[in-house]
Amino acid sequence: MTSGVYHLEEHHLSKNPSTVAPGEFVRNGGYQRREPDRMAVLSETYGASIFFRRWAAWMIDFILIVFGYGGLVYFAAKKLSETETPNLGMVVILFLIGSFCYYLLLEGLTGYTLGKFVLRIQVVNGEGRPPGMIKSLIRTLIYLVDTNPLLFWGLPAGICVLVTPRKQRIGDMVANTYVVKVRDLGKVGRKKNGIIAGAIILMTIASIVFAVSLISTLITQIVKPEVFISKDNQFAITAPWNWSRDNMINEEADISIKNEFTDRYLIVLSEPKSDFDSSMTLQEYKGIIEDHLVSEITDPELGLASDRVVNGYPAIEFTLKGEVDGIPIMYNVTTIETPSHYHQVLAWTYASRYGRAQQELRKIRDSFREMNMM
Repeated sequence: MTSGVYHLEEHHLSKNPSTVAPGEFVRNGGYQRREPDRMAVLSETYGASIFFRRWAAWMIDFILIVFGYGGLVYFAAKKLSETETPNLGMVVILFLIGSFCYYLLLEGLTGYTLGKFVLRIQVVNGEGRPPGMIKSLIRTLIYLVDTNPLLFWGLPAGICVLVTPRKQRIGDMVANTYVVKVRDLGKVGRKKNGIIAGAIILMTIASIVFAVSLISTLITQIVKPEVFISKDNQFAITAPWNWSRDNMINEEADISIKNEFTDRYLIVLSEPKSDFDSSMTLQEYKGIIEDHLVSEITDPELGLASDRVVNGYPAIEFTLKGEVDGIPIMYNVTTIETPSHYHQVLAWTYASRYGRAQQELRKIRDSFREMNMM
């Protein structure tokens, strides 16, 4: 019978809880001292080199997000808005959401970002494995404060990594995560590296493509535009730097320019009023041009005409859609009356691209002016 008696003393449960040393806990009926996280011990062996790796990784991620993902968001928003300048509010919101998810998902599931993968460091939990979504969420939320480039360029995080024994920023300390060198993880941290490497390579290629596009757009807005003067030096238009003169577009035109990268074209044809009856009006001149263009294309579809003012000159604008050699083309046509001439500004591109091109084409058209106005 005594063999069935449960003795508290044998399982050490009669000890006064107040006498238990900090860090001890019950396991198999006894008390043992808690072992520190292996990654915590490893992190304490690192010097300042881990700081420089983390900083370099952050710079790579920053460039990727701003120019790569930022470019993707900008051009996606521009395509959706069908204008040259997308809704900046939508761009900012999508950019912030994507940037947040970049760190949340990649670090939570793999422990890597592009920068960390290149610098061979990884975010891990105490066991040396990817931290998981909860810890990653905590790190990413605090990232908005301690590593935000708008807050002293991430200085709070840098100081913490340099001065804390385990080289942790605030987000690491709260989430109980560590950033360690991959070579120190052994087999634990090397699983699925091939898949991660492939995904990161694809992300890098896509980022470069969109970065080039974004930089090109920024240059277009910053670089001084080009002025194109008519053959008789009486009129001029202004176009972005990536437009160039090409007299082969229409040899009779006074000004012929194109953007060969976006397949956009514009010509200006000017005719002295003395070539017409003195009773000719701008509306009648527009009718002559309209009839001529309609006869030159297949399946013409005329848009509504509207009165405009171009640099103080009366003008009439209309659109015309049709096929040229089997290719759908959309024209934006503006007839302009100046004291001595009638002018037609004819701009066109592929019909499928007109929605995105029309703002730029109209802006170039609106720059039309007499040379004595320059």
